[in-house]
Amino acid sequence: MDYQGLATDDLSNINALNHSFLAAASESRAEVFSFVAARRMNLRERARLAAAPFLLFSFREDEPDYWDRLLDDNPQADLIDSSDQPDRRIRELQYAGLGFLWDLARRNPHAVRLLCGAPVSWSERLSKPTLISLMQRAAQRNDLLHLRFANDEVVWRRLLTNGISANKIARRASHHFALQVMLTRRRAEQRDQLSAAACAIRGTAQLAPGRHAGSIREPKV
Repeated sequence: MDYQGLATDDLSNINALNHSFLAAASESRAEVFSFVAARRMNLRERARLAAAPFLLFSFREDEPDYWDRLLDDNPQADLIDSSDQPDRRIRELQYAGLGFLWDLARRNPHAVRLLCGAPVSWSERLSKPTLISLMQRAAQRNDLLHLRFANDEVVWRRLLTNGISANKIARRASHHFALQVMLTRRRAEQRDQLSAAACAIRGTAQLAPGRHAGSIREPKV
């Protein structure tokens, strides 16, 4: 499939979803959103941050096991993974966000990766069920929505300072920095997975500890 660039409507939807997320997070008592809620942004600052060209929240795109359980055809899965419903605004955001990404994954899966760092395999997984089935299984869950960069205070401190600045250059630089972190981290994780898989193959050459990359020793048989 040829890569198709992002449409203006796609970025408008991302902006609207981010704005809804920041509003919901500011009112939520959930610990997962506390870092953002503590900032107490005014409406203008919230609008500036919402203009970031990617989703500020995550649908746990990097957790294939979670999504396998969620979309499993096993009728007992819903009983095993049942959870309380989230706050109304978070629940509404999940319906809107999943609906948007489901549609985007079907027509432009590479754009999903650019907007939320998701692997193409996640886009394929997301778009496989019907929209109604996806909503019934995922949209009302209390454990679905996470803060993007949840374990990276450096990214969020920059987003919550320069990322809401009235200075357009500083603001865009902050947004693009976060976007780059999201995309390069995905590539680094993929390289690590490939390296681990290669090392697991019997007979693969390994680097001796403390030696240069040019010094290769064969593994013991």
